[in-house]
Amino acid sequence: MQDLARMRKTAIAIAASGYAPARPDVLMSEPAAPKPLPDELLPVEAFPLAALPEAFRPWVADVSQRMNCPPDFVAVPLIVAAASLVARHVGIRPQARTDWIEKGNLWALIVGRPGIMKSPAMAQALAPMDRLEARAAEDYRRALDDFTDAKPLRELRAEAGKQAARAALKKNAQADVSDLLKREAEDAEPIRRRYVVADATYEKLGEIFVSNPGGVLSVRDEMRGMFLNLAREESATARAFYLQAWSGGSYHFDRIGRGTVTIEDARLSMIGGIQPGPLAELMLQARRGAADDGMIERFLIAWPDSPGAWRDVDRWPDNDAKRKAWEAFDRLDGITHKELHAEVQTGFDGAPQGLPFLRFADDAREAFAEWRGDLEARLRGADLGSLEGALSKFRHHIPALALALHVVDGGKGPVGLAPTMRALALADYFESHARRLHASGRRVAVRGAHAILGKARAGDLPDPFTARDVYRNQWAGLADRTTVADALDLLAAHGWLAESIITTGADGGRPTTTYSLTDGARRG
Repeated sequence: MQDLARMRKTAIAIAASGYAPARPDVLMSEPAAPKPLPDELLPVEAFPLAALPEAFRPWVADVSQRMNCPPDFVAVPLIVAAASLVARHVGIRPQARTDWIEKGNLWALIVGRPGIMKSPAMAQALAPMDRLEARAAEDYRRALDDFTDAKPLRELRAEAGKQAARAALKKNAQADVSDLLKREAEDAEPIRRRYVVADATYEKLGEIFVSNPGGVLSVRDEMRGMFLNLAREESATARAFYLQAWSGGSYHFDRIGRGTVTIEDARLSMIGGIQPGPLAELMLQARRGAADDGMIERFLIAWPDSPGAWRDVDRWPDNDAKRKAWEAFDRLDGITHKELHAEVQTGFDGAPQGLPFLRFADDAREAFAEWRGDLEARLRGADLGSLEGALSKFRHHIPALALALHVVDGGKGPVGLAPTMRALALADYFESHARRLHASGRRVAVRGAHAILGKARAGDLPDPFTARDVYRNQWAGLADRTTVADALDLLAAHGWLAESIITTGADGGRPTTTYSLTDGARRG
């Protein structure tokens, strides 16, 4: 600005002296070059493989190398799946004396463009869960066949029990015949154990919770559809159910004809994939008030950089690494809270209450408390914008991660310092990816800025032009007024566009902002 003012003073002085050079442009310096537009995405941390349980680390490395995909796409679904099994049995109480408890279920999104192996990598990570689901389905089929085959015998036994009860009551009206009538109830239809659900309605998910009180893992290859469906006004009840199922706790379905269905403790784990563009659009909708209830903020985000150039890797899988990972899932499936030396809270009558739990060991609790103190200071400090909601959910994520890492590694009793420090390393990783997500509005603005610049240079826009001249064309990425306004502000701030305000009409009229390429932008 000082250089421009000095050049203007020089031009005025020359004009006053009556001297007019043949080439006035030689007195003016070259137009300032515009500043480069910012990168579309914030930088993120690479996935810390050392934070994984020993049973998972070699397999994650093997799959990601053979598939030419970021290890994040294997590791994050693997952690969420393992945590879903741990969450069936125990929770964690992060403090030494309070009853603050966090359930072990986790939600996560893996984010990437089409074609960089999100879905195949996630399928590899979830294969052990698919095997548990298939095994449970086969067990249920056999049990149901046995139940069906035994139906005639049950009917005969039931009828015999009723006849015996009638005979007993005829002799003694006060006779206890409950055992005679209980036989039919004891032969209840088998219940199918569930591990994974793919596309269930929230009502069906509630039914599955009733018969699987430890919870299940919801897997969606593409999450965009679920987010859009839950954002609809008529889906408000379903959305409330999902939000409750992240936190855990009781939930009641009241339906005419079906009465009240009670879920004692809804614990839903969730993993899915999504592309960057749809995710950025969902974030913009949330910021504008549509479905701004913290749904997306409940997800851990894995949005790694592109893996780079493709390499042809044609080698045998590491079967030893795969076997160790799958064996870990089998062990988690069969473990009990007693084997984990978990505590159980009791009521005033001495009866067990709530979910069994572990606590941190003293040194682990000290490390967690130090991390949490820093987190709380940041949450109460500077305005973090939409990131604040995401970071506040780390109060749940980090104890749940520490619990999962502890149990997967074979830990029993209090959660030790080693898994806690690995969970804190994952906290740094996931926070950097959350920051990328919550700055993704900038990505839309930067893309829009590049598109507007290209249209202006190609002559597709008048000179000067208005924001309306841009969005009324409905060009891809430039149809939204807010996006166009953000992109124009970005171009003006970086010296690519010059702004002018004009008014029309005798009374001054309504001011209109017009834009034109700066000299530096035209030369670039």
